Amino acid sequence: MSDEHSPQVNESETVTPAERRNIWIWAIMLVILFAAAAVVSAGAVYKNRIAAIERHNGRMSTEVGEGGTKPPPTALPAGANPIRVQSGIYVDRIIDLSVKEARWTVDFYLWFRWNGTGVDPGENFQIVDGSIESKEKADEYTSGDERYVLYRVVARITKFFDVSRFPRDDHVLTINIESPASERRELLFVADKESSGVSSRVLIPGYLTYQQAVLEKPHAYRSTHGDPRLAAGTEKVQSQLRMGVWIHRQGLGFYLKMFVALFVAVGVALLAFFIKPTDVDPRFGLGVGALGAVIVNTYVISSLVPDTGVMTLADTVNHVGIVTIFLSLMQSAISLHLYERKGRKTLSRLFDRVSFVVFLAGYSVINLVLPWAATL
Repeated sequence: MSDEHSPQVNESETVTPAERRNIWIWAIMLVILFAAAAVVSAGAVYKNRIAAIERHNGRMSTEVGEGGTKPPPTALPAGANPIRVQSGIYVDRIIDLSVKEARWTVDFYLWFRWNGTGVDPGENFQIVDGSIESKEKADEYTSGDERYVLYRVVARITKFFDVSRFPRDDHVLTINIESPASERRELLFVADKESSGVSSRVLIPGYLTYQQAVLEKPHAYRSTHGDPRLAAGTEKVQSQLRMGVWIHRQGLGFYLKMFVALFVAVGVALLAFFIKPTDVDPRFGLGVGALGAVIVNTYVISSLVPDTGVMTLADTVNHVGIVTIFLSLMQSAISLHLYERKGRKTLSRLFDRVSFVVFLAGYSVINLVLPWAATL
């Protein structure tokens, strides 16, 4: 690469204090850049984590409505005397779950126990945000005025998963049961917390279930649904039986599986710092090849989540890798300039050694902090 106009490399050169100071300025700038990236990205991930916790708690609370709004009051209107239906859900199987297709399929038992003949919740119940694939009456019992009926139901439920922390995400899967023929002032579900639950056979690839709860929650529709018996602007309030199942990613296995190729690619790019700058093909070829590997990894990961504008944790990890490789290529260009054009061989080697340590430490810290912030 050198020509007759290039300065002669001095093997015994010494690095001046001013040159050392410039290298330390470069190192400090890199440290600040990596630190700022770690703080900003980890802070955003942590905020998403807190928002998810609040959202999950809100879904399974009578004190908070959907989206953090104020829910309808749990108290019944004056004069209301609804038929109270003791109800519960036992999840037997989660057949499949697809984050990308925003849906999951569940096989569960649903029972109703009540007194009276004014309502029949078993005949016309519906799954909110879902559809019933099959409905089979498994048992029925009548004794005087007391009635009991047990159903086995398979339902496909739509759920728009929060992928901001993918692949360190966690979710609450909810089964929402309503009886559309009766308002809450006429029929009130009473959650059977003692008998409801999740079977130990429930397995979801990549996830673990770690909590469950069942409750009754008022659900208001801001429409009369055209009912001539209701005044315009009246909210129709239904009694909703809600079963929630909390799930989270199982360990770091899936996370490492997704990013091992990325981490190796960045490591290969940093190995270029040990190659003489004038060996242009391997020195720059390692970084360019690593950049291509990261882009392929980004494309593969994006195929696992819905096409949304949300910046996922996976996107952040990939972008950190891309920026790190780009900066390493920029460092190689500066090192080549020092070595060939300036003839500063010792300075170039020192520049490479310091850069390798800072790049390796900074990149490692970011990739330790990000998954930690996602599950803190």
